Amino acid sequence: MNKEQSQIKLGDRVKDTVTGFVGIVTCISDWLNGCRRLTIQPEETRDGRPLDAFTFDAEQIKLVKVGAVPGPESEHGGPSIPPVQRKDPPRL
Repeated sequence: MNKEQSQIKLGDRVKDTVTGFVGIVTCISDWLNGCRRLTIQPEETRDGRPLDAFTFDAEQIKLVKVGAVPGPESEHGGPSIPPVQRKDPPRL
């Protein structure tokens, strides 16, 4: 993986050099064997519905525009509901 692929972030607009597929990076996954894969969501719609996202190897992806869509504000996502621990039932 070259320096450009390692700098691609969530929300960047990218292009697959093999298929010409263009879209926004919505997922980045690093695999145990060193493979890095990017899931790309196209910005177009068909009949008012979003098109399917596809996943590609990072080595065949080129950066088109940094920060085309704002990414998450933190690395941990949004707020979550704290778990509630219920009382044990009474023993009879």
